[in-house]
This record gives sequence, C-alpha cells and structure tokens, in this order.
Amino acid sequence: MLHYNTTTNQSTSTMKTFDDLTFTPHAHAKDLGVQASLTLDNGYAFSVVGNTDGGDFFYGDHPNTYEVAVFNQRGDFVPLSVSDDVLAYQAPHQITSLMRQFHLDGVLHEKLLVDIRHDFNEKRVAGYQD
Repeated sequence: MLHYNTTTNQSTSTMKTFDDLTFTPHAHAKDLGVQASLTLDNGYAFSVVGNTDGGDFFYGDHPNTYEVAVFNQRGDFVPLSVSDDVLAYQAPHQITSLMRQFHLDGVLHEKLLVDIRHDFNEKRVAGYQD
C-alpha cells in the first residue's frame, strides 16, 4: 500500500491512494456491482463504482477499471471533463493520480475544471449562434 506524506501549512496529512478504498456490494446493483467512497482531509469526496461479473450498470469493470466521481465540500459534483461529471474506465493508478491532484491542489484544481467546462460551453453556444 502506497502512502505519501505531504506538509501543508505546518501540518502533515497522509495522501490517500486507490488502495485506501474499501469496496462493498453496490447498494442498488446488488451482486452486479461494487462501490467505495473516500473523503480526503480537505473535504473532497471520491465515489468509485464498477461492474462485477454480469453487471452493465457502470462505466468500469471491477477489478481492472472503475467509474469515478468527485464531490466538493458542498456535496456538488466536480466536473471531471468538459461534458461529464464522471470519468469512465479508470485504472487504479489513474484514480490514485486524481486523488493526488485533489489532495495537493483541491480548490484550485476544481476551479480550473469548472473554468474549462464553462469555456467549452461558451464556445459550443457561440457555434450554434453562427
């Protein structure tokens, strides 16, 4: 299990990784999916789900890939791409990288993603007006 120690404002916190997730049967998919959630020290929460044998509910197939969502401290989705709030088919190392990004940059990274989505939507609307 990998853990990274970082020092921020004179305090030390442990950086979470994919290995810190504990998967349980998904509440709504029963035997066809798994779910795990984890909240970082800065309040960003990760929701990770995946299909198990025979499941086709999620954009990920446990134990190799997963669907990931991130929620801010208010419980709102963080836009993880220009057109969706979730990332599909993410490998464990990609989830660890996302956790690291939010651990280190949190609010600034969220602002960047919100701005990218906003810019994309403005260009798309402008394209319809032309």
